[in-house]
Amino acid sequence: MDHAQSPMEDILANRSLDSRHCFLCGIKLSRKNISREHIFPKFVLRMFNLWNLQLTLINGMTVPYRKIVIPCCRTCNNVHIGRLDRKLATYVRGGFKKFRELDEQSIFQWLSRILYSILYLELITPRDPRYKRRKILKKRFFEILETAFLFLNSVRVKTAFHEPYPWSLFIFKTQKHAKPELNFDFKDNPLLMTVALRMNDIGVVGVLQDNGAVRMTRERTIGIQKARQLELHPVQFSEVTAKIFYVASLLNRVPKYMTIASPSGKMEVVALPIGGLSAKPIFNPWRNEDYARLLSWSCHLPYDQLYFPGKGVWTFLHDEAGTPKHIPFKVEAED
Repeated sequence: MDHAQSPMEDILANRSLDSRHCFLCGIKLSRKNISREHIFPKFVLRMFNLWNLQLTLINGMTVPYRKIVIPCCRTCNNVHIGRLDRKLATYVRGGFKKFRELDEQSIFQWLSRILYSILYLELITPRDPRYKRRKILKKRFFEILETAFLFLNSVRVKTAFHEPYPWSLFIFKTQKHAKPELNFDFKDNPLLMTVALRMNDIGVVGVLQDNGAVRMTRERTIGIQKARQLELHPVQFSEVTAKIFYVASLLNRVPKYMTIASPSGKMEVVALPIGGLSAKPIFNPWRNEDYARLLSWSCHLPYDQLYFPGKGVWTFLHDEAGTPKHIPFKVEAED
């Protein structure tokens, strides 16, 4: 009797890492089934006038948002990813209050798709047009993304994620500007599996593979509660992003999962306890000088203006008394 593969085995067996196959289902592409998947959905490009703005890749190359596409079959693009994008469009257009009602799994899938797709683009894009075989990312990097790829396929394979969920998600209310293009910001760190997006009055930060550890154990200690009392200025959202990304970098455990095929064919994902059997703290100690470097990157401000040895790190979130600080984001159209 032939052994029928589980959904997980099928997903991983069909995985492809080139431009000749669908990045998601792995089917070989032809003229009849080929499509080009916009990594940032068209509704985002339209909403924030991003068509001609640039995204910076890992190696410093810049690419116009309109050209940020990867190979995809029509079914995955129009049916599976299309269904997710249409759902997100409804909630993003509805603003912060509406977005808060969106289920976390959909947000996780959407952020995962954006992050994985950018990395896939870097896998198939030459570092230098003169040497097309030398890509920005090497295939061996994708070995650490196997679990991320498996979870991403939950958009097309029935999947049940059980608590604790693989992710930590944080949603904040942000301020809006009269210029649409100023209401969008994107940051990621592939090694940490972290993503941050600001869209109008919605700010969302995701740690996509920590089994909920960042949210469960560190929310109070990094000042996120004060941020929830504010409508965040972009620089404040960048600070919150840096805090969450930095805490994710302190995690000293490797998240582990069990994937089980149910009799109905659904894939069941069970996250194992992040602490395991070790009595060692789950997070390494916080170091202000290291956090300040990440804050400098996130806020685009000089390190020496943010870090004061022996005193601490500058914050935009509250004043010296600890009172949440409102920073106005001009809403008038500027000349």
